[in-house]
Amino acid sequence: MRTERKYYVLTFMTIVLTVFLLGTCVREPFRMRAEEVRGREAYVLKGARIYAEQCVQCHGPRGEGSVGMPLNRAELKVDYTTAGGKAIYDKIYMAVDQGRPGSVDHPLWAKAPDGKWISYTAMAGWGRAAGGPLDEEALKAVTLFVMKPQGDQWSLIGDIDLAPIPGADYTVDESGKLPLPDAQGVDPAINERAKELLRHRTHTQCLNCHLVGARGAKVGPDLTLFGRWGVDQAFVERFIKYANQPLPNEADRYVLPHAERMPAYWSANRAVIGPALNLEKPVVSEGPYYMLRFREKFTQEEVSALATYLLGLK
Repeated sequence: MRTERKYYVLTFMTIVLTVFLLGTCVREPFRMRAEEVRGREAYVLKGARIYAEQCVQCHGPRGEGSVGMPLNRAELKVDYTTAGGKAIYDKIYMAVDQGRPGSVDHPLWAKAPDGKWISYTAMAGWGRAAGGPLDEEALKAVTLFVMKPQGDQWSLIGDIDLAPIPGADYTVDESGKLPLPDAQGVDPAINERAKELLRHRTHTQCLNCHLVGARGAKVGPDLTLFGRWGVDQAFVERFIKYANQPLPNEADRYVLPHAERMPAYWSANRAVIGPALNLEKPVVSEGPYYMLRFREKFTQEEVSALATYLLGLK
């Protein structure tokens, strides 16, 4: 009888163990997948922090691009574990790690034959081998941040708790004013008028996003050498007025087309101006954009003064 009871107990325990093992085997792929997703999200958050601190000034808070190439394009929103995703991963990783050649002294744009802009700006290498601050884990984090298939990672940038952008510098000088550089070749009256506008941060808001000289913020591009970019007065005035979507009460509904906001083409050899370019495949930002629209807020006189001043910063 005892032998029979032991047999039943052993049989029962064997069945229980078998069911447990089968359940574990069934759950394991789901557990591993969940761990992989959590690990990837951790990389994305780490990448967002690095991006907010190091990359936002050139590539934009929404990845919309400006001095740097737009990164919010659909072609980059790919699962890095797929065959196509692996190639894109390697491309982004190498660009962040080693940088890209270009006009190293300053940003430079030029007009293509179709009137759109070509970028010849260089990108520094951010990997440690290139003298940058990022190790392999950090480079992977930035790459996975840019590639997040859902495209919702850009909402992290600027979040004060998750991925804060470095604070602005509004330190005044001994006269009590924000020190700003003088523009070259600009009428003194326009020069002073533009600086007065820039110092009025609640009106122009320019220094809340941009550096001009040693003052301002690092949300948008550094405008200290804006006059060397290669753009013209008409482009700057149009950009200031129509950069973003109009408000519901604005009479003028015009919005800058994507390809007219920033360089539509990026030179394959950015160290040399004037190479043969493939203009059939423009690299265009898909939005959304962070830059405000000032059509209704600024007078034409203010827009012209700011544009003239910026183009004189060399």
